[in-house]
Amino acid sequence: MYTESNGAVLDFGSLDNYQVNAVPTSESKYPWIARVIHSRSSYVPHMCTAACIDEAIFVTAARCIFNLKVNYTRVLYNSKFYDTLAFVVPSVPTKQAYDDIGFIVVRGKNTKSWQVINLFNGANRTDGAYQWFAKLDMSYGPMKYKVVGYAMRKWINKIRVPERHYDLSELDVVVNLEICNKILAKKKAKILFRVPCYHSCTAEEFEKNNAKCNRYHGVEGGALIDTISNKLVGIATWGINYDKYEVPVGFSVVNSENFFKDYRCAKLIRDDKGSLDVKGYYQSLCDD
Repeated sequence: MYTESNGAVLDFGSLDNYQVNAVPTSESKYPWIARVIHSRSSYVPHMCTAACIDEAIFVTAARCIFNLKVNYTRVLYNSKFYDTLAFVVPSVPTKQAYDDIGFIVVRGKNTKSWQVINLFNGANRTDGAYQWFAKLDMSYGPMKYKVVGYAMRKWINKIRVPERHYDLSELDVVVNLEICNKILAKKKAKILFRVPCYHSCTAEEFEKNNAKCNRYHGVEGGALIDTISNKLVGIATWGINYDKYEVPVGFSVVNSENFFKDYRCAKLIRDDKGSLDVKGYYQSLCDD
């Protein structure tokens, strides 16, 4: 939790990688989806979801990779394991990583076919208060949202063992700038959340205890897509968990200057043909 200069209190918690009443789906429907595994010899432990956006480049929540070691991390993508070459963490991090996307560069760039999801390009950020996001429907046109990722069932997330089972699932969601603020600010006094979020129902439906609001999908690195354009809009990065009800999930939109700066860094690492043995070499490729 931290306090802004204007007195606003913000609290961006970690996602517990679970779903409630989400719809099972398959990798054949979403061939760009991937799992991040912290082992070079096993399918466990599963750490988070990732999305392939370019040859040998994946994006996920930065929080996921902060605790990983490159030498132990693999990406399971299209039924094949890829060893990690490098992580690219945010060059300009945000408080509690609520707006932070990390990149995973894997070995195997010469693979013949990479199934990727294109990035949303309907609007660039024009301010730090998300006014551009509030006007997105007017500037870009209608959008329909869905979140996709690997999740376990609720309550299983309380069992702290590496063998917990994660399945790929999806959920239709509502996205806007006020849904977190209207729902979470009432649950946590004096805390403001006017940032992009998604939920299975609107704030008005939540107030009326609509059954739709009992559905939930909150996983680190979960991919938020626009099903009309079939483009990646954002990556799930934070959430607050309650035992008795489900609340919105926060995400980072893949369109900031910092995001594209880090993306360029990931491509420089992928395309480099230099030495792999010098400490700090990859970092030097991305230094301004």
